[in-house]
Amino acid sequence: MINYNINYLRQDKYPDFGVLDLKTPPTERPITLAQAKSFLRIDSDYDDDDAYITSLIDVAVGVVEEFTRRRLCAQTYRIFYSEFVGDYIDLQIGKVSIINHVKYRDVNGVTQTLPESEYEFAKYIYPNRIYLSPDGSFPNTYDSPNSIEVEFVVGGAAATIPSPIIQAIYIIVGRYYENRQDVVLGTQVQELPLMVDHLLTPFRLLELW
Repeated sequence: MINYNINYLRQDKYPDFGVLDLKTPPTERPITLAQAKSFLRIDSDYDDDDAYITSLIDVAVGVVEEFTRRRLCAQTYRIFYSEFVGDYIDLQIGKVSIINHVKYRDVNGVTQTLPESEYEFAKYIYPNRIYLSPDGSFPNTYDSPNSIEVEFVVGGAAATIPSPIIQAIYIIVGRYYENRQDVVLGTQVQELPLMVDHLLTPFRLLELW
């Protein structure tokens, strides 16, 4: 069976690296526009920058999520692999709350759903993984990329996000609102403020090998 993953082609011993796809975006943000304006000390009646500040919140959330490898507010992802490799599936991001399904194309190219009895969700291993159950087995798959699809919900309610992460979002929003270019008065602005690094590092999910 051909493995289309570049790690395999390089003869590394790492598992197949899946492709993440956002299916359903979050319906809320970690902080509201009103909260951001209060932090920036902008009068609530001044709305000229509302759209810009909202975009900065989204930018800040993206920075935090990529640094920590977490997704903050509830959203649905799919991850695709070309075949089952080893005894687990790496979901790559956290914290996963629900596994909706594990689907695969069998050797005849027909889409099947892997029974829940065949696997176990490792909820407290981060980034999260799906492991074979003690008596389970992963089936052979169709000879094609993206033969395996895992759909899962990751993140939670905004109110449950740890305070240091929220504070980091505020700082990033403030940094970009005050400094709208990378270079200010000849001084290079740090890509990620040191305070933000300190706030987020305890929440960073590192790769497991």
